[in-house]
Amino acid sequence: MNKPNISSVNNFDLLRLFAALQVAMTHAALYLEHEYFIFSYLYLVPGVPIFFFLSGYLIYGSYESSFKNLNPLKNFYFKRFLRLYPALWVCLLLSIFLVFISGYFNTIEINKIEAFAWLFSQSTFFQFYNPDFLRGFGLGALNGALWTVSVELQFYMLFPIVYKIMQQKKLIILLVIIFFIILNIFNSMPNNHDSFMMKMFGYTFLPWFYMFLCGAFFARFKEYLKPILRINIFILFILFIGTYVLSDYYLGIGWGNSINPISYFLMIAIVINFAFLIPTLSNRILKKNDISYGVYIFHMPIINFIIYKYGTGEFQYIVAIISTIIIGALSWVLIERPSLRMKINQARKI
Repeated sequence: MNKPNISSVNNFDLLRLFAALQVAMTHAALYLEHEYFIFSYLYLVPGVPIFFFLSGYLIYGSYESSFKNLNPLKNFYFKRFLRLYPALWVCLLLSIFLVFISGYFNTIEINKIEAFAWLFSQSTFFQFYNPDFLRGFGLGALNGALWTVSVELQFYMLFPIVYKIMQQKKLIILLVIIFFIILNIFNSMPNNHDSFMMKMFGYTFLPWFYMFLCGAFFARFKEYLKPILRINIFILFILFIGTYVLSDYYLGIGWGNSINPISYFLMIAIVINFAFLIPTLSNRILKKNDISYGVYIFHMPIINFIIYKYGTGEFQYIVAIISTIIIGALSWVLIERPSLRMKINQARKI
């Protein structure tokens, strides 16, 4: 048997793009009430849990590389800032512009305090907040997908603790992951999200942290990637589909963002296989371009604009997906890539 290859070259950019498109296309299919049969199976592989795993893996490496600089924490958080905020702020401006040209602002009276609170929340840490004055636009939540950005920011703030956890004995790490798995199950099953506290619990890092920790674990202990790469990927697929059938049709346990832990571990085993079995595939296809973040953050404002102005249907679905990909690509070329170059230059100065 050939020895699995674990290298710094991998398909993570391609996997992130798949995850972003999965979220965008399933949202478009649901809210624009149209879905092509060939894409209907995308629901099986939820994008957000993949994002959280890949984030844990990649951020661990970024954090370690920051120690090569004189101010490691400053360097680490500066890189995180440049990765998220420039495109996020442009997304906010585009969202406001879309609402403006739709004519929606002419139909409502805006409370200035509420508007300021919304602008502050969207441009800082509380992207899950949605004001009452936007309830009549589209689905009523202008960019509801951004709750994951709030969760990611919590992951980043906690990462020095995550790093220390990963330096402990493996039994301790396992117990920590199990604890957060329990919180995830609580959020997925008994939590009916009726109360304010229960809704807010889902916007914290707590129910999602084990997904992020799993990524950090494999980045810390890369030797555990090799046995996973030796498992036949078709066997993993069969087991994964089997758990979907059991969970969806018989057991009624979590899927989607709240995917049950057994299915989640099978899914990340598949993700690991795709990441490393043909590690140069991503660079060949994407040429080191990464439009995944842009696709993710821009798709919901576009969908909401289309719903408000033109309703639902096949044509609207096609326009939403094409527009999302184009704007995601423009975001990468005009905003994200130039911002990341600032990151490189700043690291050299430090």
